[in-house]
Amino acid sequence: MPRVRILLSTGRAVVCGLCATVLGLALVAKSPQVACGQPAPVVDSIGQALVENHPGGAVIGLLRGDTTAVHAFGAVDSTGRRPTARTLFEMGSITKTFTGLLLADAIERGEVERSTLVTTLLPDSVTVGTADSTTMTLGHLATHRSGLPRLPSNLGATARPGDPYAAYGDSALYAFLDDYTLSRAPGAKYEYSNLGMGLLGQLLARRADTTYAALVRRRITGPLGLSDTRIRLTDAQHSRFAQGHTRAGAPTSPWHFGALAGAGALRSTAADLLAYLRAHRHALEAASGPTLGLQQAMRRALRPRAPTGRDSTRVGLGWHQSTRDGRAVLWHNGGTGGFRSVVALDRETGDGVVVLVSAALSSRTVLKTGRALLRALRSD
Repeated sequence: MPRVRILLSTGRAVVCGLCATVLGLALVAKSPQVACGQPAPVVDSIGQALVENHPGGAVIGLLRGDTTAVHAFGAVDSTGRRPTARTLFEMGSITKTFTGLLLADAIERGEVERSTLVTTLLPDSVTVGTADSTTMTLGHLATHRSGLPRLPSNLGATARPGDPYAAYGDSALYAFLDDYTLSRAPGAKYEYSNLGMGLLGQLLARRADTTYAALVRRRITGPLGLSDTRIRLTDAQHSRFAQGHTRAGAPTSPWHFGALAGAGALRSTAADLLAYLRAHRHALEAASGPTLGLQQAMRRALRPRAPTGRDSTRVGLGWHQSTRDGRAVLWHNGGTGGFRSVVALDRETGDGVVVLVSAALSSRTVLKTGRALLRALRSD
């Protein structure tokens, strides 16, 4: 089997839109009064570093209180257009936080439990061989403790150059599971798994008798007003979709997902992701209002549940929480063939950061960018 190398890292509900763009700074907020100005030097320096020496664009979104700011750098395509708060990017594995939230929401609705067995939601003809008598649960999938590998070994049989997940459908997923025996018991160890999260999204969609894309829209993006967070884009949204680039700087085609959509299929904007972070912050402060059930699900998803093998990091339902210098930060990063991303939320202050880049930079670089921006918010 050929080896396939794939990166998928680890108020009104919607931000009002792009209210102003002045010298690369786009500010959006719930209030009709929007301050304007140049990027703070530290943000400008960080943003410029993301787009130096390669094509592509980047947006940095900052959340403080109910005020959000989006700083834009570089270009979204060959015309030189600068990105905005409403430019669409592939966000890769940040999708996993939506999949974890879908599980938390299904638990709140009484549809499943974390202890629900995976086999009860699979077709009757599909089994999962285990290393002992321990059975795999939805909670194991959501916390990367299922015992499944990072990727299915039969992915290479369907992978297309430049779009590796597109042709991997239900039949290939079920064939892999039916033929695979776990090397260790579920729950024994953390191992980051695109396969596990993709399977979780598939199972939750089956339980709701719909598709993953429709379930996300019905239960998360619709109630929160995140109209630009979706898998399939409209023609109007395609006109706002950034051109992705490989690490070498070559333009690359978008990625599409079949059965493993829950691992990384969503596209989004800085405006939507800032609204998404703000909703989580409000849920942590005091869940209330018309989306009470969803906010309670957010609290459930954000609760750290299991170790990851790193002393400072634990995992919830999709989200990771790392503690440094006494501060707990909730986060997830993402990467596809031509994009990198990270979202982070300071649990104590409620400050949040979104970074979206239309180039396949080092994932470590983008993660460090997110941490540096949170530090800048604290010291401002």
